[in-house]
Amino acid sequence: MKAMILESHSPIENSPLKLADLPVPEPGTKEIRVKVLACGICRTDLHVIEGDLPTQTLPIIPGHQIVALVDKVGPGCKKFKGGERVGIAWPVYRQVRDEIKEFVMTIENKAE
Repeated sequence: MKAMILESHSPIENSPLKLADLPVPEPGTKEIRVKVLACGICRTDLHVIEGDLPTQTLPIIPGHQIVALVDKVGPGCKKFKGGERVGIAWPVYRQVRDEIKEFVMTIENKAE
């Protein structure tokens, strides 16, 4: 999957987001994987990118106000089905770790 990754905070004029090709993650228990159709970047995201908000673990994939389709449902997820359209609001940041899980959203108490 392609994603714009923030590896270090910097003014937006310095183009701190870098295009990356990441492995497609698998959803875990009570998680869903989504195919993002649209993702907004707002002033809050710019504050995160530029380091104006409290330090977060980097790298991250900024963005929220997401419209997506459920691509795959993990074990134990009963509320969502493949192909459903979902909206994802702030906060949705997840850290990029050794095992990439970006855009695998843990829907707490809703996926049961």
